[in-house]
Amino acid sequence: MARTGPSSSARSFLARFRRSVAIPPTLAALVPSDGPLLGAVPLDADGSRWAAATARYLTVVGADGVELHRGWHEVERGRWDAEAATFTLTWTDAARAPLELVVPAAVVSGEGSQPVDVARFARALRQGVESALVHSATDTLPGGRRVTVSVRRDARWGLYTASSLPDDVAAGLDAADQAALADLNHRVRDGVGLPTN
Repeated sequence: MARTGPSSSARSFLARFRRSVAIPPTLAALVPSDGPLLGAVPLDADGSRWAAATARYLTVVGADGVELHRGWHEVERGRWDAEAATFTLTWTDAARAPLELVVPAAVVSGEGSQPVDVARFARALRQGVESALVHSATDTLPGGRRVTVSVRRDARWGLYTASSLPDDVAAGLDAADQAALADLNHRVRDGVGLPTN
């Protein structure tokens, strides 16, 4: 018996199911350009808010314009929770609250419902965060606090040092902890050839 492929109506259904929703051109135009759009995900079911990833920036856009525009160097890490359909981004500035990007399963439009595929955005997020991190080291200060110091590449490709300690906490360290933190900064900067004085 000869095998036949799916019927034309089944092929049409499958093609529609596989085609993921794309950021509307009007919202894509709001994303500050630093190269191609590498990935985007909707943040609501009607597709009126989106998170977009370019080579150097994460941008959230909506009907009122640009809601957030941050360089990848400002993101400490990003995590995808498939069960909650949420990307959670923590910042290099530990004083800032994490950003949660909740992604709907589908976007409803005049054409019906289109599924959301997060793969391209997730890949762009990972690449953005990894490209901004040049070198890091973690140590425990004499007082018991664990600290990470990293050398990062900013949106203009300049190098700078960041610490996981908020500035107000670092300022309140005792002399032994401050000396250990200074030593960790010295080692991290020396590791990539940055001035250490």
